[in-house]
Amino acid sequence: MKTRTRKVVLLACSVALYSGAATAQDNNANSESSAELEEILVVGSRAPGRSAEDSPVPVDVLTADALVQSGTIGGEVGSLLQSNIPSFNMPRQSNSDQADIVRAAQLRGLNPDQVLVLVNGKRRHANSVISVESKLGKGAAPVDFNNIPTSAIERIEVLRDGAAAQYGSDAIAGVINIVLKQGNDGGNVSASYGGHITSVDPVNEDVTDGQTATISFNKGFSLGDGFLNVSGEYRDRSATNRAGFDQLPTIGFAEFIVPVPSSGTPEAAPNDAVAGQRNYRMGDGESEDLNLSFTAGIDLDSGFELYGFGTYSDREAEGSNFFRYPVSDNNVAAIHPNGFLPIGVADVTDFSLAGGIKGELSDWTVDGSLVFGQNTFDDNLRNSVNSSLGAASPTSFNRAEYEYSQTVVNLDASKGFEFGGSPVNIATGLEFRREDYQSTAGDQASYIAGTVTTGEAGGDARIGAQGGAGLQPGETVDVDRNSFAVYIDAEFEITETFMLSTAVRYEDFDDFGNTTNGKLAARWEIANDFALRGAVSTGFRAPSLAQAYFSGSSNSFGTGGALISTVNLPTSDPLARANGAVDLEPEESDSLSLGFTWSNDAFNLSFDYYEVDIDDRIVLGGTLAVAGVPGIEGIRFFSNAIDTETKGFDLVASYTLDQWSFAAAYNDSDTDIVSSPAGFSIEEVNTLETAAPENKIILSSTWANDQVSVLVRGIRYGETQRIFDFGGGFEPTQNYSEEWSIDTDIQFNITDAWSVAIGANNLLDEYPDESIFDISFFGNLPYDGGISPLGVNGRYVYVRSSFDF
Repeated sequence: MKTRTRKVVLLACSVALYSGAATAQDNNANSESSAELEEILVVGSRAPGRSAEDSPVPVDVLTADALVQSGTIGGEVGSLLQSNIPSFNMPRQSNSDQADIVRAAQLRGLNPDQVLVLVNGKRRHANSVISVESKLGKGAAPVDFNNIPTSAIERIEVLRDGAAAQYGSDAIAGVINIVLKQGNDGGNVSASYGGHITSVDPVNEDVTDGQTATISFNKGFSLGDGFLNVSGEYRDRSATNRAGFDQLPTIGFAEFIVPVPSSGTPEAAPNDAVAGQRNYRMGDGESEDLNLSFTAGIDLDSGFELYGFGTYSDREAEGSNFFRYPVSDNNVAAIHPNGFLPIGVADVTDFSLAGGIKGELSDWTVDGSLVFGQNTFDDNLRNSVNSSLGAASPTSFNRAEYEYSQTVVNLDASKGFEFGGSPVNIATGLEFRREDYQSTAGDQASYIAGTVTTGEAGGDARIGAQGGAGLQPGETVDVDRNSFAVYIDAEFEITETFMLSTAVRYEDFDDFGNTTNGKLAARWEIANDFALRGAVSTGFRAPSLAQAYFSGSSNSFGTGGALISTVNLPTSDPLARANGAVDLEPEESDSLSLGFTWSNDAFNLSFDYYEVDIDDRIVLGGTLAVAGVPGIEGIRFFSNAIDTETKGFDLVASYTLDQWSFAAAYNDSDTDIVSSPAGFSIEEVNTLETAAPENKIILSSTWANDQVSVLVRGIRYGETQRIFDFGGGFEPTQNYSEEWSIDTDIQFNITDAWSVAIGANNLLDEYPDESIFDISFFGNLPYDGGISPLGVNGRYVYVRSSFDF
């Protein structure tokens, strides 16, 4: 059925495009009507002058002013999107390995790597590590939104529709385009300071932590016939901790943690000395970020413009692991007599540089560009131990270094003209993309098997650094991939009230072959201010190099909830092959959307229903037990294991009245697995179907005059569910109820240039439901830090001062 659907869409697109191309060939006259229009949107349409209101597909636009007065934590870009886009979800995950440091985001309930991210309309590179221990976004190498300084952003465009036929791989759920500022004069300096002032009920304490200081700037310069705009942001965040008191029920204690049902009776254990303490950490880790960016352009005498932009980010951040008890085979008592909590420390460096030339050539608007992006993740541990090395073990380790880079060359051309009195816009282009992925081995002490064979609890001493063994030389990779694409799309203003848009894109990858995708979209204004819109498209997502070749060790829960050392293997690894691994294939999708818009001078309303069917969806499989491999108790690898169906709708409304503005948005999204292999993990079913909130409401109002601007926003996150599989039929399950977060920001304009503000995120200090005992790990993790979009840190209060010049 899906193959036939794809053929029908491609055939329809091809017919429409052929008609448009033939028309373009015969009509070189009069492109002025299109060229004179203001280019409002970059994403969703290649026709100049297209706005969000007259787009055939839903596009949200967040302005720079909305980003400044946001009521969010630390002004992070990801938090800004979370608070303003109803179908966007980005929980602050905790105890999730690399996901503590690089947060993954979802659009319409789909995976982070099923959303394409652009900067100034150019493809952005992804992160270099896979989130293997996260709940939401598991198995993805996401784009890190928080690498871009907020002060650099002019606007953010969110296309909520499949767009692989226009932009290529990944654009299954939609496209997020971040447009950087291009001003040639003026500037701004801003500073903010805040922290969490909250009551933590599980420990009956009032806490102030997570102090965050942010300094940012933006400045434009006029350079003769050109401009330079530079921005920077420094953020220093302290850690938070919402861990509970350790109730420490154990069974034998050969492993550091073995959950038992709440009705079970704990045995006496030699670790009672640490019982009742807060041994764990839960919440945000320490983080220090430096983000820089620039945009530049210069007009040439030929009428062309040279342009460039770039970003640089350096982040040093921490994430917590699970506590290792004094008497356990994970510990060396001579080093950690009271047990220890391994801390992951990452140094993440991100760099992107783009350059190009654009202008008019024989009535065509042409744009040639080259974009290079690179992300490096240096993965370290401190306060750890390799118990097989005994008292000689170091406590700090370098586990590995991962590097991903992407080079993209684009040549695009578009032409607007009139045919029979109706505007037509034709666009075509070529893209070459090269991707490189490599990993470097960790310290020898992070993975080596030492001479100590018996652990502190009498079992086998654990091999490798606790918190995840390092990458061994034989596990490193250095791989690359090339792809080539060609596309053509067209928009036809068939009448004054009916517009048709179509696109076809062919893409060829040197590792798995080629794919062709198409899209048809239309908008029909059936009455003044009221229009119907809809789209149907096919799409795909190429398996990332990280998914195909990522290797690394982590800790996960095996039978009975015991902590085991799990290795994530490339699909080409002999051990993975022996357990059923095969080469990865691209995901394929069919998308359908249908909705309406109604707008007048003061009121705007839109409704969009959508369906996204994905075949051969790539997932990280459950842990498979292995025997006879030193230091490895379980393995995992990626596979094209399942097919899913996602259905939902977005409802967005806004109204302005004098000094007031009001907005309301609602998203409902439901994903079902329609095909999966026998024995597919119930935990993974939970991850894909019920872990993300099924719905979300955003209500906001703003009142402003020349002296004061007041924002009040309420966000309601729908129910979520967590399921664990501890083996033997023990599958503790908890449903978490919906939660509201009230945010506010009050800005006072002291002078025309200077303003100060106070604000709060989660003003009423709400928390998700406390976890039941069976999944709270003996009370240590009283909240679920993996799925709650509300977060587990409580109220955040801040002050901000800004000066324009």
